[in-house]
Amino acid sequence: MKSKSDPYSWLPCDNAYEMPDEWLDLLEDVPEKHSMRVLAFYGKESFGRSSAYVGPIFYDPEYGTLTLKERELVALVVSSMNGCVSCVIPHKYNLGKLLDDHGRAERIAINYRTVQLTERERAMVDHAVKLTESPNTSDPGDLRILRDKGLSDQDIYFLVELIATVNWSNRLTSGLGLRVDDEFSEMIAPQ
Repeated sequence: MKSKSDPYSWLPCDNAYEMPDEWLDLLEDVPEKHSMRVLAFYGKESFGRSSAYVGPIFYDPEYGTLTLKERELVALVVSSMNGCVSCVIPHKYNLGKLLDDHGRAERIAINYRTVQLTERERAMVDHAVKLTESPNTSDPGDLRILRDKGLSDQDIYFLVELIATVNWSNRLTSGLGLRVDDEFSEMIAPQ
């Protein structure tokens, strides 16, 4: 059931536009397919490249050194800090599935500081918040804190890459007024 009052984007999109099959394959796990169609329509030059880059960061369990749970935790906290509702909804759902605890994911989305996290997780999300809110205050001491909590230099690279990617995605999504698909919203709605 499509909401007549809430378009998938503030930018109009040709309803007849169909994405190439190779792009649809990249979006298999993405809950915002209608919004992604808008990005593909306007960003034909960059959409395939950015989807091929971003997809593994979020969805490929073999990518990098962070677990999918850690990636979703960081993505949820960053998206919450940025107020990107369209990103909070799927990251909260994905983290809830990975934790087998949707209530805990909800509490993390509202205020991660009130939720018991491991020292490693707390260091990761605190770093994510710092890079999101005030990247100009970063210094070498930040990496020492992460190392002290068990992150390797490789982990730190993938963490910073993830934080930067989520912030980019949040700004693109918020700036264009993209929203989660109705089908996804209905699928995750309480019964």
